[in-house]
Amino acid sequence: MEFRSLLKVVTVAVAAAGLTFLAQRYDLLALVVAALAVALVACAFALRFSGVFMQEELALLRDHLETTRQQAAMLARMTREMRDAVVQHESAPAPDRATEWAALSEIVCDIADEMAELDRRTEQVEGELAALRRDGASPRPAASAWAIPAASGASALASHNPLHDDKIDPGSNSSAGGLREIPGVPHLSTFGEPPRAVRQLVAAAIAADRFELYLQRIVSLPQRKTRAYEVSLRPDGCDPHIPTSEIRNAVEHVGHQLAFDRKLMVQAMRLARMFQQRQRDVTLVADISQRYLLSEPAFDELRALVADAPNAPRRIVLSLPQRFFKKAIAVENEALRQLSEMGFRFMVREVSDFNLELPRLQQSNVRWMRMDAARLLEASQSEEQVLEVAAADFAALLGRRQISLLIEGVNDEAAVAELIDFNIGYAQGHVFAPPQAVRPEALDDGVSATAESGSRVKAGETPPKAERRGLREIARRA
Repeated sequence: MEFRSLLKVVTVAVAAAGLTFLAQRYDLLALVVAALAVALVACAFALRFSGVFMQEELALLRDHLETTRQQAAMLARMTREMRDAVVQHESAPAPDRATEWAALSEIVCDIADEMAELDRRTEQVEGELAALRRDGASPRPAASAWAIPAASGASALASHNPLHDDKIDPGSNSSAGGLREIPGVPHLSTFGEPPRAVRQLVAAAIAADRFELYLQRIVSLPQRKTRAYEVSLRPDGCDPHIPTSEIRNAVEHVGHQLAFDRKLMVQAMRLARMFQQRQRDVTLVADISQRYLLSEPAFDELRALVADAPNAPRRIVLSLPQRFFKKAIAVENEALRQLSEMGFRFMVREVSDFNLELPRLQQSNVRWMRMDAARLLEASQSEEQVLEVAAADFAALLGRRQISLLIEGVNDEAAVAELIDFNIGYAQGHVFAPPQAVRPEALDDGVSATAESGSRVKAGETPPKAERRGLREIARRA
């Protein structure tokens, strides 16, 4: 028994003894017996709620374990198919599959680690359930410390998730302080999984390597002029209304995040080079993960890309979640410094906490902050205070730190009108334009046109006048 529980038991025992002595002296023994009966009933309800809560957590962990095992089976099948293909074509000059083998090995290692972690947590929850069943007959003295309301069970668990401490609602009143902390599910931005349909779509696209490059406009308000583009990779034939965050969450759940981010950065650099060749002053926003930022092989590949196009990083903004900046230490700060020296700028995404360290963000070369439209409008309607200023003055506060506020998820004209009232400078959403696919030929045309122009200049011919085509034309051709 823990020291805290022992202290509670001793305190309640002393209080009960004192009440019994007073009741016997003043002839109130019936009242004391009734109070003890009420306490026993409260303890019984607390134990019941605790058991239900633990069973739900165990069921969720088992579901994650089963999903991970299915992924491992799929990867084993893909590995066998690749091995058979190598054996069948060993006589012919076989292509270099080192990259594919390395990616598969990385996926298998990640899934093995997650399976081991989920098994350990499942056994841990099963042990706690067994302990609850054994102690079911003995009442707990401190009922208020153990009671967990059924309606707030999910929020209580989320408040104990070490991966999401930055998303804790300071106004929530959770009474689960007596329970030992249950670790959260790894690699999930929320307590639940990404939608099953999105997971299946992403898994199929990863198996077949069928991802397409998409661009979505970022406009200035109120003129709605295109100021930037968000660069994303989406499965071939994907519904444009599926949020990019869900696709990234599914990729992270499947365990292919590092390779996904590498491919995204290659495409973003190609786009930046194309815009540079066409002399278009356009900013590109690319979402990357902390794992990519701290991966040495990925960092070396990024250095090689920057060496080929030194000016391209000045057109790219790397978007990172807010929790990365809140928990950044020396390693993360050093990676941000090196990327800043290359020319990259940064954006804060997934903003859920308005307690921001703006001077620190400014020193880290953060020049953008992206927030969901529903989150800002909800804050404004509830008159929520943002760093001691009103929500409507949030954009002006960021502007004083040279940080531009970008509102995403704008899907109706009513929201646009409210954002204009709040003096929001930049917005993104389906009301302006959905994500549009860009064919690889559009990028190849831009690179080959420049190469051909350079060869003609070397031959002594007059270089032709460059044809400037906007990205709308490229998207229209796609």
